[in-house]
Amino acid sequence: MKIWVAVLSILGGTSGIISGVLVTAGGAFTESADMANDGASVFWLSILAIFIGFLSWVPKSIVRKVCGALLIIYSFYGFVINGLFFTLAFIFLLIAGCLALFMKPKSTKAVNA
Repeated sequence: MKIWVAVLSILGGTSGIISGVLVTAGGAFTESADMANDGASVFWLSILAIFIGFLSWVPKSIVRKVCGALLIIYSFYGFVINGLFFTLAFIFLLIAGCLALFMKPKSTKAVNA
C-alpha cells in the first residue's frame, strides 16, 4: 500500500512541475511578475512533494504522518496559487497525502511453532 504513496506523489509532482513551468512561462510572456513567481514556487514545491512522497516510506509512524500532512498542505497550497492548472497534481497529491496519513502499519506477528 505504501508504494502507492510514492507513485501518486511522483505523478502529482510531475504534473505540478509541468503546471509550474506553464504558469511561469505564461507570467513571463504576459510580463506579470506575480504570476511568474507563483509558477516558480509551485515548480519547487512539486519537486519537494516528490521527495516527501519517498520519505513517507519511513517505518516510523510520526514521520509518515508528517509527510502525509505535508502532501495535503502542498496540494491545497498549489491549487490556491496555480488554480486550475494544478488540478491533476492536486488530486494525486491529496490522495497520496491521505494514504500516508491514514495508512496502518503492518503488524508483525510472531509465529510460535
